Amino acid sequence: MNIQIGDEITLSEDVVPENTARTWGSGSLPVYATPAMCTLIERSAVALLADKLDEGMTTVGTKLNIAHVSATPVGGTVKCHCTLTEIDRKRLEFHVEVTDAKGRVGIGTHERFIVEAASFMEKAEHKFD
Repeated sequence: MNIQIGDEITLSEDVVPENTARTWGSGSLPVYATPAMCTLIERSAVALLADKLDEGMTTVGTKLNIAHVSATPVGGTVKCHCTLTEIDRKRLEFHVEVTDAKGRVGIGTHERFIVEAASFMEKAEHKFD
């Protein structure tokens, strides 16, 4: 495993009709959807960890604590800056900030756990047995 506190990444995406609150059903307006922001945050953390975990290991998201503080209309671009701030055995915590050209859109934390992919999936697949 090759991760360190302070590792960071920035991902961006354009705001298009497909990622608006109206389309996602999280509201009625054509602005960047909170669920889309959550997805961008998780994608950022996953990308930050890409190729840094031991073979057979992956992470699963377990907690999002975010505030969506400003609307971004279609045509804008949002960026998620994700920084690894805590490593507690298999628990990872990230500080995340989402911005657009005018400033902060969202801020908060995201938690992920390192798991062994095969055993995690085996347990999930037998959940209802």
